[in-house]
Amino acid sequence: MSSIAGFFQPNTTYSKENEFCIKTIHDMSKTLYHRGPDEQSYYFFPHGAFTQNFLLAGYIPGTFPHEIQPVTIKYKDNSYTLLFDGFISNAEEIAMELETRQLSTRELSLEALLLMSFIINGTDFVKKLRGAFAIAIYDEGYKVLYLFRDALGLRPLFYCKKGHTLVFASEIKALFCYPEICPILNSEGLTELLSLGPARRPGSAIFTGISEVKPGHFVSFGKEYFQEEAFHRFEIREHKDSYEDTLERITLLLNQSIDSLKGSVMPSSCLLSGGLDSSVVTARLASQTKDSLATYSLEFENSVHHFKSNAFQPALDAPFVREMVNTLGTRHTIYTCDNEAQFRYLKKSVEAHDLPTMADVDSSYIFFCEKVGENHKIVFTGECADEIFCGYPWYHNVDEDPKTFPWSMDLSPRKCLLNDDLISTIPFQDCVQSAYTDTCREIGIDGRNTPAELLHRKTFYLTIRYFMQTLVNRGDRAAAINSMDARVPFAHQELTEYLFNVPYEMKTRNGERKHLLRAFADGLLPESIRLRRKSPYPKTYDPGYEALINAELLSQLSKPSCPLHELVSKDKAAIFCRQAKDLGRPWYGQLMAGPQLVAYYLQILYWLELYKVDIQL
Repeated sequence: MSSIAGFFQPNTTYSKENEFCIKTIHDMSKTLYHRGPDEQSYYFFPHGAFTQNFLLAGYIPGTFPHEIQPVTIKYKDNSYTLLFDGFISNAEEIAMELETRQLSTRELSLEALLLMSFIINGTDFVKKLRGAFAIAIYDEGYKVLYLFRDALGLRPLFYCKKGHTLVFASEIKALFCYPEICPILNSEGLTELLSLGPARRPGSAIFTGISEVKPGHFVSFGKEYFQEEAFHRFEIREHKDSYEDTLERITLLLNQSIDSLKGSVMPSSCLLSGGLDSSVVTARLASQTKDSLATYSLEFENSVHHFKSNAFQPALDAPFVREMVNTLGTRHTIYTCDNEAQFRYLKKSVEAHDLPTMADVDSSYIFFCEKVGENHKIVFTGECADEIFCGYPWYHNVDEDPKTFPWSMDLSPRKCLLNDDLISTIPFQDCVQSAYTDTCREIGIDGRNTPAELLHRKTFYLTIRYFMQTLVNRGDRAAAINSMDARVPFAHQELTEYLFNVPYEMKTRNGERKHLLRAFADGLLPESIRLRRKSPYPKTYDPGYEALINAELLSQLSKPSCPLHELVSKDKAAIFCRQAKDLGRPWYGQLMAGPQLVAYYLQILYWLELYKVDIQL
């Protein structure tokens, strides 16, 4: 992972020594330094400037070498410049296609290969790419800037259209380095923050006037010209493969995905929870590693004493981690997160995302990555397996269509701390219903009652576009803020597209959840791990943590100048913080229950203060 950023003004001509350009682009680069501390580069041209920060750990060596960016190619009296963040798993195929056009690719870098493919194929070049990427390309002849983002949204790319200028960056914080872009929150952004958060609508960045390139889309910007276009869509198709052929296809794609990410210029490691997903990735890598593989797990202080088994988190990870470590012979390290660290990292989580996030579910993960990053800059994770192999509980409520996002069906917990006046003005239900309906329409399902298989596909699509995107962002920012590269083999375009159309009955053969992944793991993992009931990323059940965040919220609300007063009722907060909370019933996903609601509002407070957000309702 790296960062890209820049600004483009087709109606203005800057000199090479223009102080505004130099200062602005250097400020943007410094703000994103954590994403690429190993190499910084700049490109100045008459209508703007670009920058890239390169992270060596994110480089996957292949046939085509890395080239310092931005990369410029002159072709037929025109010049084209490219910025690139990510990896491409099918570069050889791209090269072969160019070779058929009598174009030699032997001396090209990966960046130049991508740029040449654009020059020859136009914007259609992106349809051929596989991997995780955010790409900016400037066509000097036509004075048009293009921004592309991969089909699953694995790399972030934000932009702001300010008058005749387009400013873009890998993270929102860099956009605020451009003088005319300010952190403003209007009623639409606030509604989304309180109704859908920590999820976001595809393309939304919560801040007024700032957008994110949607997964599988590109935007083009020129003089008096702006357009957004999809280059990839999930298509509903009849699944004709037999069970045996389906399992063979999944095995091929998953092994290819893990293997394509193995290449590295420094040692790799795995985050190991003892669950099915991370164990599959770890076992595959360990079997192909000459030396013992480094693995890491996270525990919470005194978790044995405080853990409370529930439907969403049935068992602690530790015994299963030990079994996997003993089976594979990995070099394992356990990091322990205490209440103070979990609380303290709530702020760092906001700094990493530029937005409120999954509260302590995110803060503990950033703490974990920071500790791992002291020893390894490349980590493999088992994230996204539940999304594509249907591990979440909501995949299996097949008898009833909730007609909304199944991980956040009850909106009432979101309102319980808010001022009554605000509740009456925020269209919670309208916001959720609009986002839900629009997303269903993208795959030709209008959200009404549907046959079982269409309901399954709808749930699948909603999950990858919203819930999976939230977790992808979580992994990206936690790694990036610690200058690490997180590799997620399950987040694979072809594998996701294939599983989208595999029938639910085949995915849950013999009533077994995540059957196809468990079948893949047969012989790879111990049976106790292979058949382990799903248990999500851990959270603390220590009442001491709850006491910390309750005290912090009440302390902040006691200050007359606290910006949360515009949103949160001091009296409601006092009552809520005194009462016992349901630790098992979540209001978002599987983990965010009562304590996480308090932590989420604390993150909103930190966010408002950190960015000096101007609330304009």
